[in-house]
Amino acid sequence: MSSRRRLLHRPHRVLLRGAARLATFFGAEWTLIGLGAIVGVITGGVAVVFVTLVHGIADAVWAGHPTMGQLGGAELPVWFPFLIVPLGMVLVSWFTRTFAPDAAGHGVPEVMEAIAVKGGRMPGRTGWVKLLASSVNIGLGGSVGKEGPIVQVGSTFGSAVGRFFLVRRRRMRTLVGCGTAAGIAAVFNAPVGGAMFALELVLGSYEVKSFSPILIASVLGAVTSRRFLGDEPSFDIPDALRQGLTVTTLWELAAYGVLGIILGVASVGFTRVLYFIEDNLEKLHKVPVLRAIVAGLAVAGLGVLFPRILGEGSGTMTAMLQGDTSAFPWTLLLALGAVKLIATATTIGGGGSGGVFAPSLFVGAALGGAFGQLVDAISPVPVGSFGAYALAGMAGVLAGTAHAPLTGILLLFEMSDNYLLILPLMLTSVLALAVSQRLQNDSIYTLKLTRRGILLQDHTNTALLRALRVADAMGPAIDVIPDSTTFKEIVKILLASDRHDYPVVDSQGRLLGALSLDDVREFLRDDSLNNLITARDCVHPMRTLVPQDTLLEALAAFDDSNAYEIPVVMGNRLVGSLRRAEVLGTYRKKLIQESGATAAS
Repeated sequence: MSSRRRLLHRPHRVLLRGAARLATFFGAEWTLIGLGAIVGVITGGVAVVFVTLVHGIADAVWAGHPTMGQLGGAELPVWFPFLIVPLGMVLVSWFTRTFAPDAAGHGVPEVMEAIAVKGGRMPGRTGWVKLLASSVNIGLGGSVGKEGPIVQVGSTFGSAVGRFFLVRRRRMRTLVGCGTAAGIAAVFNAPVGGAMFALELVLGSYEVKSFSPILIASVLGAVTSRRFLGDEPSFDIPDALRQGLTVTTLWELAAYGVLGIILGVASVGFTRVLYFIEDNLEKLHKVPVLRAIVAGLAVAGLGVLFPRILGEGSGTMTAMLQGDTSAFPWTLLLALGAVKLIATATTIGGGGSGGVFAPSLFVGAALGGAFGQLVDAISPVPVGSFGAYALAGMAGVLAGTAHAPLTGILLLFEMSDNYLLILPLMLTSVLALAVSQRLQNDSIYTLKLTRRGILLQDHTNTALLRALRVADAMGPAIDVIPDSTTFKEIVKILLASDRHDYPVVDSQGRLLGALSLDDVREFLRDDSLNNLITARDCVHPMRTLVPQDTLLEALAAFDDSNAYEIPVVMGNRLVGSLRRAEVLGTYRKKLIQESGATAAS
C-alpha cells in the first residue's frame, strides 16, 4: 500500500479506535444510539436539500403558469405539460439506468430487500442518484411522492455510517431503520410517525434495542428539518376550520366503520391497478426511452384535464381537508382519486423515481371526502366537515395498502395536528387493514418483493422461533483446548484444524474464552516464548448460549458474532454446541409439522 493510501486511511483508523473505546466505555446500546443520532442529523439535512430541490425545480419550471397541482388561475398552454413531463421522465429513466438501477421505482421495497437479504448493506451512490432523480421527476410533474425517495436516501446514509464504523449485521439493520425514520420525520414533520414507519413497515419488529436509536434519529431528523423548513404541520389547516374536523354524534362512528370497510377494498384495488399498469407498460415498450416518452405523454394528458394530479399533490390534499364543497364536489373527488392512481402507476411504470405513499394519501383523501359528502346528504342529523372523512380516508388507505395501521394513525395525527379525530382514524385504519389483509396477503411494498421471489419473515415465523429453544437444536459439545496447553501445542492444533475459534476450559471444565490464530500470531516470531505462554494467556471473550435461549435469540447471536458455531453452556460449563444450519433445520422441521397439523385440522 502506498504512503498516500496509508494517509487516506489513517483518519478512518483513528475514528474506529475512538469509536471502539467509546463502545467499551458506554456500552454497545449507547454507542448505537450515538450512531443513530449521527444518521438522524445527516438524513435531516439531506431531506432539507431534497425538499428544496423539488420546490426549486417546480417553481423554476412552472413559473408564469398555474402552480402545479392547482385549478384556476391563468390558462396553462396545452403544449407545456406535453413537453415538460415527458422530458422529466426521459431524464430520470436514463439517469437511474446509467448510474444506479436500484434508484428507479418506489424506493421502500428496495430498502426492505436490503434489510431482509443483504443485512442492511446498500450501495452508497444509490442515495444520491435517488435524490436527484426524484427531485427532477416530482419537480417536472411526475405523479409520485417524496417519501419513497427520502426513505431510500436516508437508509443509504444509515448503511454508509454502519459500514464506516464496521458495525455488525443486526446493528446495521437498525441504522438503516434510523435513516428511514429520520427521512420520514424530516419530510413530513412527524417524528413519532417516522419512527413507527421504520419499526412497523420497514423493519417489521418493535425490538427494544432498535426502538431507542430509531426514535432518537427520528427526532433529530425532524429537528434538523424544522431548523430550515419551519415547524408547521404538513397540512396547514386554519384553526377555524380545524374545529369542524371532529365527530359530532355516535352515529358518525358507524359511518367511519363503513368507510373503513370500503377503503380496505379500495386499498387492494389501488395495489392491483398500480402493478397492472406497471406490468403492461413494461410489456408495451421494451425500449426504456420510448416507454418513458409514452408514460410522460399520458401523465401530461391527464394533467391537462386534472392539473391537481401533477406532482406530489400536498397542496390539493390540504385543500380537501379544509372541506370546501364548492371547490370539491363529490364527483370531482372521485375523478381525482381515480386519475391520481392511474398517473402514479404510469409514472412509475414508465421508469420514474418516486414514492406511492403520498399518492395513496391523495386517493384516500378523495375517497374519504366523497364518502363524507354522501353521509352529509343522507344523514338525518348534522355531521362534521367532509374534510374529517378525507383525513380518515388517508389513514385508511395508508393502513390498507402498506399494512401499517399504527403508522397511518400516528402519521396523520401529526401531519394534521388534530387530536379530535383520533377515534375515527383508529376505527377506519383497523377495519381497512382487516379487509385488505383478508383479500390480499401482501402489502403494496411486500408484493414487489414477493414477485421477485423474496419472502419476508412474517409474525407467525417469528412466534415459532420464539417458541423453539436452543436445547431443541443443539448438538454435542465441540473439542476444547485445556488452559494449560503450551504455545507449541496450541499452534499445532490450530494449524491442523479448519475451525476458527477453539473454546478454552480450565481444569474444572469451566469455559474461559476462545482461542484463534489471530490471538497467537504476534508470538510466532519469538521462540523464547514457546514454553512460557499457555492457552490461558491468549484467550479472548466468546459468545455463548444457554439451553433456555430461544432460536430467535440464537439467530441474533449468529448475526452479531458472525460465528459458524456457538458453544452452549450451563453454569459456565460446556454442554453442547449450536450451528446456524441446526437452527434453520430445526425451524424447518417444526414449520412442516405445524403446517401438517393445520391442514389435518
